Amino acid sequence: MAKRGRPAGTDSEQTKERIVHAARLEFATNGYDGASITSIARNVGIAPSAIYHYFQSKEKLYTEVFKQTSSTIWDSVTPAGEAKTLLEAMTNLLDNSRQISTDLPSYSDFLASLPIEAKMHPEFSDLLQQRADHQDKTFRKLASIGIASGEIDFLSEDEATELIRSIVMGWFFERHFRQEEIPGSAKFHTRNL
Repeated sequence: MAKRGRPAGTDSEQTKERIVHAARLEFATNGYDGASITSIARNVGIAPSAIYHYFQSKEKLYTEVFKQTSSTIWDSVTPAGEAKTLLEAMTNLLDNSRQISTDLPSYSDFLASLPIEAKMHPEFSDLLQQRADHQDKTFRKLASIGIASGEIDFLSEDEATELIRSIVMGWFFERHFRQEEIPGSAKFHTRNL
């Protein structure tokens, strides 16, 4: 039986982070409807009621998991300005994305399921806009690099942003759902921009 309250020797923030981590795994594996607060609590070693102390509802827990997961992923793949060409920036983004998928598979699993969850649960539709905002920041930065370097200066920034979004997200979803990368696909995408 789980102990009441947070585990001994941990503070409130550590417990909250452990809940988010366990919830990410649960949501990524079972989806929102199939996820169980009891299972999440068991994996953290607390009573289910303790989760509601930190997150008043399963919906609020899902939203917090999204916010943390999305920020971690997009902050790690958004170019920081060191790349001088779109080819270099795209190569870095795809390399970072591969590494994240290897190191943090539940993050990719969780984010890949968001569009489906938002369609089934309209209360999460605003998360799709937040997802788009993260994408816009990343892909617009890539577009600016490509236009400035002359690699795609024949496109407007909006056109370049949408082209890059289509290429990167298509690559991501194919790689994610196949559970492996199509040999040479990343090189093809970066060479042919």
